Amino acid sequence: MKTSADRHDEGEAKDSASPARLTSYNLAWRVIRPALGFVLRRRSRKGKEDPSRIDERFGRYNNDKTSVLSPGSIWVHAVSVGESVAALALIDALAKQQPTQHFVITTNTVTAAKMIERTPVKAHIRHLYQPLDHPDFVDRFLAYVKPAAAIFMESDFWPNLITRAKARGIKVVFASTQLSNTAASRWEQRSTIAAAMFGAADLVLPVNDKQADLLNRLGAKAAAIKTLGSLKMPVSTLGTDQKLIEQLRKIIADRPILLAASTHDGEDAIILDAANQLGDQWFVIIAPRHPERGDAIAELCQQHGFNVAQRSKSQLPTAQDSVYVMDTLGEMGSLFALSDIVFLAGSLLPIGGHNPLEPASFGKPIITG
Repeated sequence: MKTSADRHDEGEAKDSASPARLTSYNLAWRVIRPALGFVLRRRSRKGKEDPSRIDERFGRYNNDKTSVLSPGSIWVHAVSVGESVAALALIDALAKQQPTQHFVITTNTVTAAKMIERTPVKAHIRHLYQPLDHPDFVDRFLAYVKPAAAIFMESDFWPNLITRAKARGIKVVFASTQLSNTAASRWEQRSTIAAAMFGAADLVLPVNDKQADLLNRLGAKAAAIKTLGSLKMPVSTLGTDQKLIEQLRKIIADRPILLAASTHDGEDAIILDAANQLGDQWFVIIAPRHPERGDAIAELCQQHGFNVAQRSKSQLPTAQDSVYVMDTLGEMGSLFALSDIVFLAGSLLPIGGHNPLEPASFGKPIITG
């Protein structure tokens, strides 16, 4: 006769499957559980969550037949846009080897979700938002997806996502792995959780030998580590729109073009100050990291005395415009191809900058803060 402790959904892992060293971590999640709905709704009002898909953050999914996933998908986790570009390149390569394989890609950000939706990849892909790392939410997610393998891109590691996937017999892979000194220090201060999480990986593919040594110290098994390099090197997902490039080049004429790529709030004013110093003979394109900031950037341009056009308003610049706000997704490849110099943003604030390999692959000189 089964006890109540035995009566679990077959797809759900018991709490005991998670290492005991995560007990305090999971207790913290259970304590804050009542506030999570409020936090997510507040984030959705700021455009940081998709209000129609908040249930996915709790591991709840539409149960109609069209949404059912076939067991055995390869699950790839990529937190934001940069990781998603690398993830899509990886999926594209895997799909060429296994054309019938299905993939699930999870992200944390709305911007990444929109980018994935617009990027043409010849593979069977389903996008889901990453569940919050509460053990119950993770169990529901894993029971729904039933992946054969889980690939975690770069440095976005969640203890329950990783250890509970491992407890279900899912192969765990860390790909293009690299940790900043700050992130590494934080995991070293949480050594028991780090050992459980990094030790769960069946295969670890760091970007270089220094990262390999670091991951080994944090708990990754030496036999599982194989230095492979960065998966951000491929840029096949950054397509170009030749018609748009030709339109803009005709309007901009012989003015050199400075592209401020992936700017964050607080950086645009600095770019505009620099544009004032460059003078009217230059043309400046600002492509914000989060396109929903486009209206605020356009207003800031006007406050700085610039004539400005805005892509999301279906506007093309005129000969009198000095700044073009490219507040859309999926056009960064065209901007890299068009520009003469790229300022890579995320580097004037304590964010860490963005991937220089993408503009470099277009042969453009790069400035970073």
